[in-house]
Amino acid sequence: MVQLEPNITLVLKHLASCGAVVSAEQQAALDHSIPIKRIEAGLRSLTLWGRLTTLNGKDYLVAEGYNVASSKEGAAVYETKYFYSQDGARWSDLQPVDSETATRCARIKGMLSGDPAKNYELEEKDPNAPEPSPEAEEEVKPLVFQIPELAVLRCRVDAIAAATSVIPTDSTILNAASQVVPNRLFAGAAYPEKLESYQHRFSLPGSGVTLSQDLRGTWAVQYDAFKGVAQVRSLLFPGYFFYYAANELTWGSLYVGDGLRNNDLIFML
Repeated sequence: MVQLEPNITLVLKHLASCGAVVSAEQQAALDHSIPIKRIEAGLRSLTLWGRLTTLNGKDYLVAEGYNVASSKEGAAVYETKYFYSQDGARWSDLQPVDSETATRCARIKGMLSGDPAKNYELEEKDPNAPEPSPEAEEEVKPLVFQIPELAVLRCRVDAIAAATSVIPTDSTILNAASQVVPNRLFAGAAYPEKLESYQHRFSLPGSGVTLSQDLRGTWAVQYDAFKGVAQVRSLLFPGYFFYYAANELTWGSLYVGDGLRNNDLIFML
């Protein structure tokens, strides 16, 4: 039977060896809270997306959900919603941010604090301020922006999702309404040990675009022929892992990390 959406228990089972784990208490809470939140939010699908580590140890659990995926301008577009929790039981909306705020969020480095109420202060030069003259006694004060931690969290999730979001090649198809739906005739990956067997979720079904066409060295795949399980990991965003189980015909992914991009990757290739 073809998988319609990832199973949290199987994802944690197959990716535990990669370090993609949550506590037993959180997993027990997730088994009950995510189905309830999916119904409350009116979503067709809702699953655990990942865990972003924090300085105070109160990590952010992030859930990803959507209703409809459609074909627009040569890509698969998902109406995605994100939610966050720090105990796995109570979920709150993780609101999208505008482009200007996203640009400022990208300047904030390091681990998140773990305090959802925290604000980061960023200073920018006032573009409307006059140029200071040598005779001026007072310095021109910069503009100060308050950036909420939850905005930084959302921006990091968006950046990771845009660069990862892996699914098996040909596991989705386009229906008559140009919607991206699970391929119920998917027979499995012919060569699970190769990157050609996997694609980004936002690549259109049948487009032929696979992970092998990404920048060389950004992905690594390991296949256990005895268990029939492949593990794909991102080197661009360390902490993102995807698994594909050939015998069970299941797959799923999880991110566990600080949400930061590996900007040294180009020097490692």
